[in-house]
Amino acid sequence: MSSASLILTDCGLALAEPKAVGAHGSTKVLAASALGGCLVFVSGAVVTVALAAIGRDMRLSPLDLQWVMNAELLPLAALTLGAGALGDRFGQKRVFLAGIALYGLGATAIAFAPSFAPLIGGRFLQGVGEAVILPNGLSVLGRAFPADKKARAIGIWSAVAAVTSGITPAIAGAIIDHGSWQTTFLMLLPIVASALAFGTAWIPKDSPTSYVRIDVYGAVLSTVGLGSLGAGLTSLTNGSGPTLWVLITLIVGLGGLAGLIVTQRRLGENAMLPPSLFASRSIVGANLFTALLYGPFTVMLTLIPFVMIRGAHLPTLVAGLAFIPLQVLITVVSPLAGMLCRRFGRRLPLFAGSAVVALGCIVALRIGPNATYWEDIFPSILLLALGMSLAIAPLTTLVLTSVESDRVGTVSGVNSAVSRAGSLFAIALLGGVLQQGGPQLFWGFHMAMIVAAVACVLATLAVFIIEPGPHVDFIPRD
Repeated sequence: MSSASLILTDCGLALAEPKAVGAHGSTKVLAASALGGCLVFVSGAVVTVALAAIGRDMRLSPLDLQWVMNAELLPLAALTLGAGALGDRFGQKRVFLAGIALYGLGATAIAFAPSFAPLIGGRFLQGVGEAVILPNGLSVLGRAFPADKKARAIGIWSAVAAVTSGITPAIAGAIIDHGSWQTTFLMLLPIVASALAFGTAWIPKDSPTSYVRIDVYGAVLSTVGLGSLGAGLTSLTNGSGPTLWVLITLIVGLGGLAGLIVTQRRLGENAMLPPSLFASRSIVGANLFTALLYGPFTVMLTLIPFVMIRGAHLPTLVAGLAFIPLQVLITVVSPLAGMLCRRFGRRLPLFAGSAVVALGCIVALRIGPNATYWEDIFPSILLLALGMSLAIAPLTTLVLTSVESDRVGTVSGVNSAVSRAGSLFAIALLGGVLQQGGPQLFWGFHMAMIVAAVACVLATLAVFIIEPGPHVDFIPRD
């Protein structure tokens, strides 16, 4: 899964980072951080286009296909917050480079995977690498620039990531049409090698902080909780029913999340998820809105290319090109959403954005076996792009301005993790669609779009949890 909207959400991590003492804004640091950051958004884009080919060549079941997606999302959702503390403890440059190396190992394992288990292992390694790359790469960037230059540097970082994740599916589609899906993962390795080389040479060495506490229990319990719930829901949607295995995984998942809540309350302000953050109505409402909006967003990003290739029998290249307008529109329109916020306050752009995404889900009901891109598919993508453009930049600003300045990095990381968790559970519920073929595939797809539209409507209701008030621009720390 990849999109400019995720890039905008994650950029709050860099905006929140204070400038390091003695650091000077450096285009080399920006280049190294951007190159590593691109990896986080590229692999999901490749898998979305390659999913149908992977399933066909490896003869994977719908359950297997869901785990091809979720094996990456699980560590991203569970480990991003803890990975930031790792960077503080052992040095952000060192941990950032280690994440890139893990990502490269994962991509190599996928490209040469002879069976399902090594494929999933490689995807999981990619996810762990991404969870490490994201907070530490953005922290490196944020600490390299003073406040008056930080926004411009992050804008360049975002643009590079958006362009890269936008063109990658098209390249992957062309490769798959004329070669193999394995080659699409091999093409990531030169980027990995360049990111390692430039990061080693251009990012200044930072000093580890030995007193930083790493919430190991929180990371383990969140992984167990999210992973078990995801496994249980995935089995349910594949027709397993409430078997003993499903019940056990759901109970373990709920127990893991319950244990996470208990340990976080016990650790207080030293926790990975400090309980005091959730005393704010705006933070609770913003994160609920995020989960409800990113679920449908992920469903559309995953199912539309899958249905285009497997149901409408369009070329993989066309499926790869399908979401380029989305990337362009979100990148161009999102900055304009700030004007709406200043005019109408913090709630209206969020409400309007989720409502427009809901309309995009309804318009996607037009997609059928004889669908053409411009007439049947593009209108839903256009509405999806406009809706996300209206919502995500105001959402990021809301999250950053709803807490004290020393909590901004934590709350931004929480919101980023929530967006991945929403995506994780959305993918877990798609088994009933992925196991269909022929006309049944479109029936399942249309049902998924209706459910996604309902989730977007619930997101519009979550907006009213957020405290009303005027929009406040976020001022980066120096």
